Amino acid sequence: MYLSVSVPKLYAPKNFNAKPLMSMIRLALAKLSLPVSPASNMSTRTHIWLYLAAVSLTVFSVMFLDRNIATWMHQNSHASHIFKPLSQMPLLFEILSALVIISCLTSKGRKHFSSLAFSLGITLILATTFRLGAKFIFGRTWPETWIHTDTGSNPSWINDGIEGFHPFAEGLAYNSFPSGHALFTYALVSVFWWRFPQLKIVWILAMLGAIVGQLGQNYHYLGDLVAGATLGIFTAHVSIKLTCYFIQQLER
Repeated sequence: MYLSVSVPKLYAPKNFNAKPLMSMIRLALAKLSLPVSPASNMSTRTHIWLYLAAVSLTVFSVMFLDRNIATWMHQNSHASHIFKPLSQMPLLFEILSALVIISCLTSKGRKHFSSLAFSLGITLILATTFRLGAKFIFGRTWPETWIHTDTGSNPSWINDGIEGFHPFAEGLAYNSFPSGHALFTYALVSVFWWRFPQLKIVWILAMLGAIVGQLGQNYHYLGDLVAGATLGIFTAHVSIKLTCYFIQQLER
C-alpha cells in the first residue's frame, strides 16, 4: 500500500521579469575586486604533482610513522591545556564563516563579502560531503579509545593494539581517516587566505595549530591529519574555481 501525496504546482507570475534582478547581481559582483589566489600562478601539472606528493606523504605516514607517533604521544604528551584549544581550530573558522555569510543579508555585507560568502558556502557543503564519504570509504580505527557505549568501546591502537582500515564499515569506531578537523580547518582557512592574502602568517599559524592540537591530544594519527589537510586544500581549490567561474559568467 502506498501513500499518495498531491503536491501543488508552483507558477511564476505572468509578468515576472528576472532581468532587473540579474542586473543587480551583475552590478554587485562587478564592484568586487577578487584577489588573485597564490595557486592561480601554478600550472595544472604543478597542482597534480603537489597533490601526488601529499598523497605519498600520507601513505608513508600510515605505513611507517602513525603507530610509533601515537604510542609516543600517549606516553609523553601531557600539555592538554595547550593542545586541546588548538584542536578545536575548525570551530573558530566555522563561526567566522557563518558570520561572513550572515553579513551578506545587508547591502554593505554583500558589497564587501559576496564572493567570500559564496565560496565559503560551497566549501562547507563540499567539505561535509567529502568528510562523510571518505570516512565511510576508508573505515580506519582510532589511535585511542574515545567512544564508550552500552555495547562496548571502540577498538584502538593504544588500548587493543588494533590499527587498520575497514572499508565501508559503519559506526563512529571507524571514522579516524581522514581527520575531519584538519579537513575543515584547511578548507576554510584556504578560502580566507584567498580573500585576505595579506594575513597569510595568521592562516599558516592556524593550519599548523590545528595539526599540532590534534596530534598532541592523540585524537588522530599523523596520516589522518595529512590526508584531511590535503582534502581540505583540494576542497577550497574547487570552491574558489567555482566561485570565479560563476562570477565570470554573471559579468558577461
